[in-house]
Amino acid sequence: MQILGGIPWQAYFQRVLSSSSATYAQVLSFLAAFGCLVIAVPSVLIRAIGASTDWNQTGYGFPDPKDNEEADMILPVVLQHLCPVYISFFGLGAVSAAVMSSADSSILSASSIFARNIYQLSFRQNASDKEILWVMRVTVFVFGASATAMALLTKTVYGLWYRSSDLVYIIIFPQLLCVLFIKGTNTYGAVAGYISGLFLRITGREPYLYLQPLIFYPGYYSDKSGIYNQRFPFKTFSMVTSFLTNICVSYLNTFDAVVARHSEENMDNTILVRNENIKLDELAPVKPRQSIALSSTFTNKEALLDVDSSPEGSGTEDNLQ
Repeated sequence: MQILGGIPWQAYFQRVLSSSSATYAQVLSFLAAFGCLVIAVPSVLIRAIGASTDWNQTGYGFPDPKDNEEADMILPVVLQHLCPVYISFFGLGAVSAAVMSSADSSILSASSIFARNIYQLSFRQNASDKEILWVMRVTVFVFGASATAMALLTKTVYGLWYRSSDLVYIIIFPQLLCVLFIKGTNTYGAVAGYISGLFLRITGREPYLYLQPLIFYPGYYSDKSGIYNQRFPFKTFSMVTSFLTNICVSYLNTFDAVVARHSEENMDNTILVRNENIKLDELAPVKPRQSIALSSTFTNKEALLDVDSSPEGSGTEDNLQ
């Protein structure tokens, strides 16, 4: 779940899709994988230092962070009590800046995705730019309030990341597999897979939301506090069910998939998929709305060369959007 659930993240694909070529995206992905291992080393060292420290000889005192249920706060505790004042000042400032940067970028990306992909494409396809801007402002407030409530109510930060990877693995990962490798899947299958995967996941048990299981899989048991736990791998079962539901509903459906007006216009004038796989170097270039002087800055030259070299190369600029 941690491996496959870490693939379909918007932050990762935002950088992949912004790459100039497919080769550069692949190299960037492999370098990032090794970079994550290197960046994890300081975290392991800091936690090891915190576990081996005699906290009675520090300003923290007794009991230690583990017994005081502050093990997940070991980084700021180590910076505050085991480092000089100036190191603690800059270290905590750097951590705060990184957290705020990640938080505001997540809220802004979530609001822009909602305004564009859900509100405009699904409900208000003729919405003006001013209307979309106001939708983004409202959703920024809503998502910010929701994130604040989650931060105040949760007992562990790691639990939030764990739940996020959990939901991405069950809901979004099957969608990604179908889009990239299964030909013929459509919107109806995607919605059915989304609902089935989410239903099976929530009814299996969610301790961080204090939800007891509604579906008892083989091997369940009750602990001393009366809380039921599942030995059955119901998360993987939910993911596989979502994946198979997406395929079955797509192939059994006799209607055309729901395609928004803007997406349909783009699909009529560009070639998005070849050989049943989406490749970055095969995406048709997008003609920017900026002035001609800035056009070279926003144009994918490799994609233009690919289009010009194709048999339909004539009149390419008139067909680009």
